[in-house]
This record gives sequence, structure tokens and C-alpha cells, in this order.
Amino acid sequence: MNILAMVGDGLGYCMFALISLINIRFLSYFYSFFVHWPRYRRREKVTTSDLQRLPLPYIKIQITTRGSAGSTEVIRRGIKYIMRLAYEDPTFYGHYLNIEVVTESEEQKQLFEREFVGTPVPVYVVVLPKNYETPGGTQLKARGLHYMVEMRRRGLNRKHGRTVIVHYDEESVMEPLELRRLFRYLALTDKKLTEGPIYYPLEYRDASVICRAMEANRPIGCFECRDVMEKGIPLHLHGSNLVIDEDLENELGWDIGNLDGQPFIAEDYVFGVNAYLRYGSSIFGWHGSVMLEQPPFSFKSAFRQRFRWIIGVLQGMEMMKRTPMFSQLPKGLRFRLTWGTRYRITTFALGLPAGAISLLYLMYQYAQFFLRHQATPPMPLPVMLWMIFAGFLWLNSIFIGAWYNISTIMHLPANQGIAEMAKVIAIAPIAGVLESSAAFWAIFQWMRGNRKVSWKPTPKTAEADKVSITAGGGQ
Repeated sequence: MNILAMVGDGLGYCMFALISLINIRFLSYFYSFFVHWPRYRRREKVTTSDLQRLPLPYIKIQITTRGSAGSTEVIRRGIKYIMRLAYEDPTFYGHYLNIEVVTESEEQKQLFEREFVGTPVPVYVVVLPKNYETPGGTQLKARGLHYMVEMRRRGLNRKHGRTVIVHYDEESVMEPLELRRLFRYLALTDKKLTEGPIYYPLEYRDASVICRAMEANRPIGCFECRDVMEKGIPLHLHGSNLVIDEDLENELGWDIGNLDGQPFIAEDYVFGVNAYLRYGSSIFGWHGSVMLEQPPFSFKSAFRQRFRWIIGVLQGMEMMKRTPMFSQLPKGLRFRLTWGTRYRITTFALGLPAGAISLLYLMYQYAQFFLRHQATPPMPLPVMLWMIFAGFLWLNSIFIGAWYNISTIMHLPANQGIAEMAKVIAIAPIAGVLESSAAFWAIFQWMRGNRKVSWKPTPKTAEADKVSITAGGGQ
């Protein structure tokens, strides 16, 4: 029995160590949540009349897509939301705003050009040539992004004045008020590379409950994104709701090449690192305007998505360490850029072993109770209180994220909203372990040298997701 007690204690303290590492990160979330919440998202009422009194820059909303199945429907939705704003004052918005779609599909180009002809905001559709190659051999999404940079350098859609690029994913939506808030911020800021929060209410009910619970983790993580962007240390960047001055984007470009023959899968993170190494932290900022997106529809799609995120960041870190400019940075800053990101990745992956060990420990405690009728606290009281506190923070992070996701545009009746919140929170422990398994597997594959990547965008409709699952394939 002494051996069993030692095993139980070992499980308990191992669980304590893993959860403590994760909980320190949760503390940073909630410090940002409680202390700096007014800066997290913009709340002011901004009207078109307000914007007309400001020195508004020219704004290009860019949507980069492969043109795969399901993408047309969601891109159309995002464009229509922009048009809702434009119809408030067609002349004003038609002057300052336009939309650029970069696609690999000629059919998509023809469809959008027919559908949006004569709209107050012009929609330009550029087809990426099949034989196009960047000077650095860049592939995947960055290839399309850099093609657009090259076209702009040659004068495509050139504006005479400050111009900014608002990057959308295929499914991205910004409501008119959020767009007005963003435009007001851009008129008043000198920051050249900014981001804002993302919520996930679109097509919400079509996603599996596991995926809805997984997406509940993400809005609270944007409190950390705000801190990262305001401090200007690119531990993380997301490619949608990313706003870049056109001059900066044209200067840097997206020709990021490859790493040991493998294309970069997280071009947004690599771009942020390159921008930081060249210009420092002063160009970064947080615009605080909310973008809406949709969760993956199936766990398989969500797993692939998370896997790509981690592999992409690991690629970017490896690239950064090989850059001569990185070696010239102060030692403390190099440590922060590498180990800060490694800590974020590690805490993501640790959810899997922490969950597994917690389950074993719980089974051990139940066995002790039923076999030995042991009712005393299994660990010292301070340790138990810390674990309870960790659970409290985790539970509240799920609650906050789920609330942001379902309350943004869904406007459910109170009973349905409460039922959905309860469902998400109930499944969250399982969803958290499953989500962490993708990060854990990515790190494992990276460490064993299996670093092959591919760009297979997350399906944007439930039907496209079913086809993707049937087709199978890797990450």
C-alpha cells in the first residue's frame, strides 16, 4: 500500500506541476482581462459623419483564397457585410474603400465581377497565375500574398496618399460598426501593423459541439494578443484582422522562402518576425475592432488546423534564429522572443498529459476512497487551493469565450443561450484535451524531424467539410 501511496503522490504532484505551468499563462490572460479590459475592444459609437471629419486613409480589404469548395459562399458573405456599410454613404466609402480578392480560381473571378458590378465599393478580383513563382520560391498562401504585393509595386490600384491593407480570411466578417471603429482608429494612429480580437459565431450551430467548445478557448486568448501587439514583441500573430500599412507591406513583401525545403505554413507569424527584426516594436499596435469568423465543423478539421498552427510557429522560430539580425539583438530579448513563444506552445500541448494524469489521479483517489474510505485531502491544503483556483480560472475562460461567441450576433433566447453555455462548459474538459493533442502531436512530429507541411484550408461549409473528411489525407 505504501507503493500505491507513492504512486498516488507522484501522480498528484506531476499533475500539480503541469497545471501550474498552464495556470501561470491563465493568470496573464486574466490580468489583461481585469486590468486592461477597456483597451481590448473598441466600444465607442462611431458614425459615418464622424469619419467624414477625420483624415481617413485609403483602405483596401484583401481576401486571399485558393478558391476551394465552399469558399465562394463565405467570401460573398464577407463582401456583403462591407457593402452594408458602403450603402450608408456610397460616394464617401466608394472614394476611400475598395475590396481586393486574390484567388486561384478563374471561375470565382468571373462570378464575383458579375455579381458586384456597380456596387458603391469596387471589388477587384486578381487571379494568381498557375506558373507564378516568387524570387525566393515561396509557396502556399504567402505566394498569393506576395503576388499581390508585386502587382501593387507595379502600380495596381495605386492610391495617392496613405493606404492600409485589412487582411481577411475567406470566412471573415466585420459588421458596419466595427468597420467604422477600425477606420476611426486608422485615421488617428501612426502604428503600421495592428490587430484586433476575433470571435467565432458564424455557422456556429453547424459545427460539432466539440468544435464549439474548442473555439470557446480562443476569444480569451486575444487578451494575450492585445498585450503582445501593444508591447510589440511578436510572440504570436494571426493572419486575419491583421492591418498593415501598404508601404510597409510593399517594402517587406511576403516572399519568405522556405525552411529546409519546406514552405512556411504560418506566413503571418513569419511576417511579424521579419517586421520586428527590421523595424522594432514601435510599429506594432492593437486596433481593437472585432472580426467574426466560424469554427471548424468537425474535430478532424479542427485538429488539422491546430496542427498547422504549431508547426508553422516552430518553423518561424527556427527561421528567426538563423537570421543575422536576430543574433545582433540583446541576449534578454532573444530569450524572450524564443522562450516566450515556446512557453505558449508548451502550455498548449501540456493539456494532453495534464488531462491524462488528472484522470489517472482521479481514478486513484476514487479507489482509495472506496477501498480504504480515505476522506482526508490527498495533497496539502495550499496545493489543493491552488488547484481549485486553476480550475476556477479555466472554467471562467471557457465561460467568457463561449459568451463572446454566442452573444455577438446570434441573439439567442435566454433559455437557449444558457443551454448552449452549459453544453459547451460540460464538454470543455474533453474538448480541451483533444485540442491539446494536436499541439502535442505537432511538437512530437517536429522533434522527430517530420516537418512536412501543406496548405489545406479549413473547409468553410459543412458540405465541404464532409467531402474533406471523406477524401482523407494528412495535415
